[in-house]
Amino acid sequence: MTVFERVAEVAAERGAAERIRGAARNRFGANVDVLRLAMALFILPSALFATKMGPLAGVPILAGCALAYFVLWRATPQRSDALLASPIDWKLFCTCGAAALGLCLLGGEAHIFYPNKDWLIRDAVLSDIVSNGYPLLYHYEGQDYLLRAPLGVYLAPAFFGQLAGLRSAHWALLAQNSALLTTILYFVGLLARQRAYLVLLLVLGFSGLDIVPTAVESVLRRIDEGVWPPIDHIEWWNQLVQYSSHITQLFWAPNHALPGWQLGVLVLLYGRREIDLATMLAVLAPLMFWSPLAAVGVTPIVALYCLETPRRELLQARGLQAIASGLLFLPLAYFITRGAGENSHSLLMAIDGYPPLYIIFLAVEIPHALILAAAWSKVEVCDRRPLLVALLVLVLLPMFEFGQGNDLAMRASITPLFLLAFAFARLVAASLPLRRNWQSAGIATIVTLAIPTPGLEIARAFTPTFAISDCNFLTSWRKVSPKTNSANYLAKPDQIPDWLVAPVGPVLSLEDRRCWPDHPILHR
Repeated sequence: MTVFERVAEVAAERGAAERIRGAARNRFGANVDVLRLAMALFILPSALFATKMGPLAGVPILAGCALAYFVLWRATPQRSDALLASPIDWKLFCTCGAAALGLCLLGGEAHIFYPNKDWLIRDAVLSDIVSNGYPLLYHYEGQDYLLRAPLGVYLAPAFFGQLAGLRSAHWALLAQNSALLTTILYFVGLLARQRAYLVLLLVLGFSGLDIVPTAVESVLRRIDEGVWPPIDHIEWWNQLVQYSSHITQLFWAPNHALPGWQLGVLVLLYGRREIDLATMLAVLAPLMFWSPLAAVGVTPIVALYCLETPRRELLQARGLQAIASGLLFLPLAYFITRGAGENSHSLLMAIDGYPPLYIIFLAVEIPHALILAAAWSKVEVCDRRPLLVALLVLVLLPMFEFGQGNDLAMRASITPLFLLAFAFARLVAASLPLRRNWQSAGIATIVTLAIPTPGLEIARAFTPTFAISDCNFLTSWRKVSPKTNSANYLAKPDQIPDWLVAPVGPVLSLEDRRCWPDHPILHR
């Protein structure tokens, strides 16, 4: 090929790419519109919260939201054959929508099915914002506290609740989370390319082999046949650290799972040149308001992308806009980290007897990595580097403990586990029909032994449900977790300057009332 022919080919490719990008910008109904919709739902809570902050903090955050969405709106496909420029696959989209709605209902949203214990606290936060707005103060044991938790999942539903009552807030929460999960599942299906529904099923069912240590413990303790499983939540077999299954994350903590999975989708899109680095950078700050710890888990991957990107590209208009939008979120980042240092934290590897347990934990929770390592040539090239970084994060996280129940490991692992799940699911789909060799035996064993963990979570959903409570957060917290630290949710007002959030408004205190008289387990 001559130089002139090569120049003509490059020009033709660029012209085709520009036509595709123009079509994606001007025609509603492309996959890029699904991405824009999802990110609008993720960014909206930050904008709503900015209106509750002081002008010195609120105005920059509103500007950051606008600039972040401007960058995202301009996130046109980077390739002439881009997936984002293709029309929406409505069959796949509607299937994902039905699955998302069903899973969110089974997870306890709107209390149609049984909500897990964490929902007792989450319901209380939503109720307090609906009834009293924000800021919210609580008086406990002679000290005032300000609600300081990342409130991303609550604010849009609470807005509807303030208009039409608490029940409507719960329906709005269900609609919001179902819509977000729909878009995440839809992109998983699109990126799978072959056997999309099987890949979706495997990603949703992703889990460690928690049934193995649970069964061993049962045998060792000679637990009676009528007491199975020996603990209600089999993922706590370790008691010090947990890598939650995807169904567990969704049922117990959708406020962490949804942004973590969205970040995983964006990593996959970036690797396939569907989006640029500016898009990746623009989403980190808004998603931090949903789950700072989930954002921590993807930061090493984004750092890798930044290091390998030429400085000239980072300093172009889109890169500078994305960086500026992140800087404008600094007041919000400062706010949600106030008082967080009061959470328990330690180096787990310094505990006597923990190193062997650490090795067992990794073997139980991420044996999928061994299968992928053996079949590394079958992992898509664009997924290899982020997957390696994700595995490194998963190896490091169990060495440390931070937060109630070691939230650091549970939440910062969400995006790395998502990337591992996607790569493993694609390998399984590409390996069918399974052959008679050790790799196929390993795949079959992992898939089979992973089923009980999400299966038990789904089975628990059919426990008799109970009515939505309007008890305040302080009352619910002391009833549900009387011995735990409240630093995940509360901070002393003197830790938060008035220019961030002025501590004005109603002061709530402990209530002497039964919050869940019809709860099938608590009865209080």
